[in-house]
Amino acid sequence: MSEKVLIAGNNVRNVAESAAKAGYEVYALTKFSDADLRIYCREVVRVDDSQPKKEVKKRVEELAESSDLKIVLCSGFETLKVKGELLCNPPELSEKVSNKLKFYRQLERAGLPFPELLGDDERGIVKPIEGGGGEEVSISSRAEKGFLKQRFIEGIPCSVSLIASDGKAVAIACNFIYAGWKEMNAHGFRYSGNLTPLAVENDVRRELERLAVEAVELFGLTGSVGVDFILAEKPYILEINPRFQGSLDSVEWSSDINIFRMHAEAFEGKLPIKPKARRFALRAILFAPEKVEIKEKNFAGNPFFADVPNKGEIYRKNDPLVSILGAGNSREEVEEKILERRDLFLSLAVRA
Repeated sequence: MSEKVLIAGNNVRNVAESAAKAGYEVYALTKFSDADLRIYCREVVRVDDSQPKKEVKKRVEELAESSDLKIVLCSGFETLKVKGELLCNPPELSEKVSNKLKFYRQLERAGLPFPELLGDDERGIVKPIEGGGGEEVSISSRAEKGFLKQRFIEGIPCSVSLIASDGKAVAIACNFIYAGWKEMNAHGFRYSGNLTPLAVENDVRRELERLAVEAVELFGLTGSVGVDFILAEKPYILEINPRFQGSLDSVEWSSDINIFRMHAEAFEGKLPIKPKARRFALRAILFAPEKVEIKEKNFAGNPFFADVPNKGEIYRKNDPLVSILGAGNSREEVEEKILERRDLFLSLAVRA
């Protein structure tokens, strides 16, 4: 009999898919009940932003208890203080990492590089103290309550994906981060995809991996975690994601690995052998160019599309619409495939 897990988060299709392919019986509790999520799950429970955190917590606990499920807290839910058997970092630990002010204080004490925090009248990059995905990020001289301000560093946005266990960590991939990718109708600093591997010199890659390992080990994290950077004259740490990352698809496609299996084994004290990238792989997030309705054509199960919307659903302008996947021998080749698949999706699946 396969082990059973409850994947809980804002959007969990990538984690549910990886878990199902690793042989788990998967249940999901999520805000986005995409058409392809149901391919990988025995049961999908939908929650929405109108429900208070206390109610969501109760639903997670009741579902886990009734079906004897291990709980995996994912993006947006990683600090939800639920009772039950966890297969993820404890919410209290995730909270320490997710609060950027506390996080940067720890980095400073450890001598790890990050963009310096700025005073009241200085102009810099303003971001929420908690939260990610490039949402609500701007350049300004003012930081409202709940926001912080840092020196803006021009550079390459990138990340390192790791597996951690018993105070040690192994870097399994370096990834390029697409932020505000206009071809995907994204603007500003909005997260719009990942390319794996990151094409940099070996010494730069080694330095990114070294800093990422040191940061993850500093906080004693376990399982699948990621460290985001801005790469300029040197790497600067931006944040740690103490849970599965948006790069999961591109890392698995690039290296032919199963991250959920590695994650579960890390909680048994096992670290993986560092995998090799075999190809370039990209997951892009397409945002709605205008208010649209999903037509008859169903892309669920198509290997080049993920997070597939359901027929008849209405999406407002700038809502995340679908993920597009591709692989190839170069960044240019893969991006070209992504744009062709974008046009295919918009022509067959969307009605303005």
